[in-house]
Amino acid sequence: MESESSKSPEKLAVLVVGTDTLIEALPARPIQLAHACGALGFDLAVPLSWGDELVAEAALRSLESWGREPAILCSCPLVRQRLLHAGSDLARSLVSLESAPVAVARHLRATLGGRIASLSFVGRCPSAKPPEYDASFDPPELFATLRAQGIQVQNQPDTFFDRIPPDRRRFVSLPGGCPTPEALWQRCNERTLVEAEGPDFSIEIAQHLLSPRSILVDAAPAIGCSCSGVTHSSTGVSVRVAVTSLEPPRSTTPIITDEVVQGLVLSVAESPKPFTDSTYEEATVLERPPMAVTPASALAVRKGRSKA
Repeated sequence: MESESSKSPEKLAVLVVGTDTLIEALPARPIQLAHACGALGFDLAVPLSWGDELVAEAALRSLESWGREPAILCSCPLVRQRLLHAGSDLARSLVSLESAPVAVARHLRATLGGRIASLSFVGRCPSAKPPEYDASFDPPELFATLRAQGIQVQNQPDTFFDRIPPDRRRFVSLPGGCPTPEALWQRCNERTLVEAEGPDFSIEIAQHLLSPRSILVDAAPAIGCSCSGVTHSSTGVSVRVAVTSLEPPRSTTPIITDEVVQGLVLSVAESPKPFTDSTYEEATVLERPPMAVTPASALAVRKGRSKA
């Protein structure tokens, strides 16, 4: 008879739940959605906030040695597409990182390894694809499947009784992977966070790059990043307020280790080609023209003045 210690570990069907999915599931709560996913056959529902934490920590480490020059966070593939569409002139101002879905997928594969039977993602982020994920689908697909199986999300329990769920708290991240203003200020030489949100997006970015202040510009919610919480019905920087209102209070210590996830820095040369399929078209909530690039000569003038 096979002993308990010799049995093979149970294989797990793992689902990473995108931030936009949490918003579209309302008024059902995240824990109710996790129970519904369990009823659908997933053994583990992991919040995308784990990936946000990994990306935010990578951004902070990059910015610790950045100096005082303005920087733009570039981890969302939609932001990358928009900023680099017209060329690579902005490359030297970008903190270029992998997306939160990619980061959490790599973490799970590194920590769970062979125990993963399948790794899936639900959300509209176009970076959630092979080889990181075995399958991905958008929120309406998930909700339609739940309805077809007779699973009512709002009827699910709002607490866990028989298991310890994945920690949904945050430590240094905002939805989408941007570091918190407090972490930026404390760890990155009093750098401040600026969230782009104006209608004249290109002009706003150019003005920030010409600023003498030490800032990090986050354009993800303005461009339509689903990992920040943007959906077809909720847009803008305020979406982060909706997301964080669904989460537990912040942790005072890190909730996930980044030791097993290496290489989140993504050079511009490694950036994916522009999206040409329907995935990008559906994910782009806010339609905008290509990004206007600040001339290198203008940046040189600003640098000259800052040294004077």
